[in-house]
Amino acid sequence: MLSTSMKFHSNKALATDPSLAPLFDTLSSYRDQLGSLAHQTDYLQPESSIQLPGDATLLKKIQETAERLHSPTLQYVVIIGIGGSNLGTQAVYEAIAGSMHLLVDRLPKLLFLDTVTDEKMTAVTRVIEHLTHKEDFLVIVISKSGTTTETIANMEVLWNCTTKQFGDVRERFIFITDEASKLWNAAKEHKMETLSIPTQVGGRFSVFSAVGLLPLALAGINIVELIEGAQRAVADGTSAKMSNNHSLVSACLTYLQLKSGRSIRNTFFFSPKLSALGAWERQLVAESLGKDGKGIMPIISIGSTDLHSMAQLYWGGSDITFTNLVFSFTGAVHRVSQHLALPGLVQHISGTSLEGIMQAIYAGVKAAYEKSARPYVEIDLEQADARELGYYLQFRMIEVMYLGRLLDLNVFDQPAVEMYKSVTRDLLESMHVR
Repeated sequence: MLSTSMKFHSNKALATDPSLAPLFDTLSSYRDQLGSLAHQTDYLQPESSIQLPGDATLLKKIQETAERLHSPTLQYVVIIGIGGSNLGTQAVYEAIAGSMHLLVDRLPKLLFLDTVTDEKMTAVTRVIEHLTHKEDFLVIVISKSGTTTETIANMEVLWNCTTKQFGDVRERFIFITDEASKLWNAAKEHKMETLSIPTQVGGRFSVFSAVGLLPLALAGINIVELIEGAQRAVADGTSAKMSNNHSLVSACLTYLQLKSGRSIRNTFFFSPKLSALGAWERQLVAESLGKDGKGIMPIISIGSTDLHSMAQLYWGGSDITFTNLVFSFTGAVHRVSQHLALPGLVQHISGTSLEGIMQAIYAGVKAAYEKSARPYVEIDLEQADARELGYYLQFRMIEVMYLGRLLDLNVFDQPAVEMYKSVTRDLLESMHVR
């Protein structure tokens, strides 16, 4: 198995080895359980998402499906889904293609329709209106339950628009959902292609299923390397060697910080292209751990942007936050000219790369955390390529499983989410009746 170079540094977390040791012992049997489960592909347990990276049959099926669906003129793949149905895919895509991917000459592009807004739908339909053939686009509709309101509404609107323009578009719509869900059955009835999500794999844990792998493969992302990274994270995250088991160490540190009154975890990404990765992680932590009056409040910061709005609070406000600094410095591209247009405004920037300036800011951030005695860990994603991203995603999913054990929570359900959904359904029914 190829190694990954993601580095995890916890020496500034203000925690001691003696305080961690009892937690390691508490989790040892569960760690072994996860290790055993990872070598199976029966998808029978709530933790079954840990089996996805090792499922060679699934990977081969996705590769074959992507190759078949990838028409020579394919320009856009529209992902209709929300929450766990699209966040992992978007995280990987934007980290590799960049936060300004729509401006980059890279085809095919992924377009994401999550919530229901005229603004987003108009933007997507205008793109499709300029296409010549229906083979120029694909739509992947993703809903674990098969009845997600926003997803089905967006699908119906886009179906209507594309049908008016191209006629029969059934072959351009792919549906990913639980087998035998209402969406699955409806798609089958209309002779449209479906791919299933293992029943025990929840949406926020599904990025290494068809949910993430198919659209990423269609976009030209190396899903083999993505899976290799995830496999390495599974091996490390179930290892008894603590220097390798970043998932377990991070979970124990987060738990200790929570017990010390730091109920907020701020994941501070030092690159805008990682903001979608933060959104994915926020859902993973919030939905998995926010139960029974317990939980960790996940917040996301982007460096250096949020230093100009939040730094005062982070280092001068209440000491209730545990920070994870995540960075990827990949090499200088642009430099400030040696001959400044307006010299004398900022000292020592002439001839300096933009990345060099960001590295100096990052060093200043670490110094500020240390001066204010605020705990933090560092995660170096190196090149933030597919392998590194696969590792990071799996590292976080295993970490949440360990945190669930420490907090005595079921990380695989989300009962409170149903509260707003039931009211929404009732209101839609009353609106329809009128």
